[in-house]
Amino acid sequence: MRAVIAGVAAALVLGLAIHGPGWAAVNATIGARTSMELLVFEHPDCTHCKTFRSRVAPRYRQSPQEAEAPLRFVDVTGTDTDRLALKSPITMVPTAVLMKDGREVDRIAGYWGSDNFFKMVTVIIGSAE
Repeated sequence: MRAVIAGVAAALVLGLAIHGPGWAAVNATIGARTSMELLVFEHPDCTHCKTFRSRVAPRYRQSPQEAEAPLRFVDVTGTDTDRLALKSPITMVPTAVLMKDGREVDRIAGYWGSDNFFKMVTVIIGSAE
């Protein structure tokens, strides 16, 4: 039992170190429900990132896709993206990366508008299942 608790604690500390405050508590709950997560890499000065947050994120949070792949924002200026299991570097923001079991499955680079985003994310989530 101690080994399990120590392992969970180590994973939460590592998540906190990589992703910043608040991550560990959120992902401890998420991990129990799903093995997929949609990471949206953003930059604080990015206009398209702000548009994504205001137009896409609220709709996504109420969609069936949220239950399959919860949404989490990642600030590229405060995260060591090299420590994540990404297939290639993040070169454009916003970039939505579907992660399954801690590894990148697919990504949507750039802001394509709300309707197009939902079409694309539905396809990549479906292909990951």
